[in-house]
Amino acid sequence: KGLGKDIKAAFRNIAGGKIDEYVDMLSESREEALNEMVEKAEKMDADAVINVRFMTSSVMGSAAEILAYGTAVKLE
Repeated sequence: KGLGKDIKAAFRNIAGGKIDEYVDMLSESREEALNEMVEKAEKMDADAVINVRFMTSSVMGSAAEILAYGTAVKLE
């Protein structure tokens, strides 16, 4: 998501500790995945999404994906 952040994070990784650049990127990605899930549920005319979960997986060496999923429901 950001080459500059990757380079900065690589240097931080050598020193050890929390890598704020990756924390920020993952937080943004999680929010984006959640928003996409909500948009899809709205298109289905759902009233809510229950049992929401997040899943991450490594796509390749320095790339990961975050998925948000749940069950869209229509309330009576």
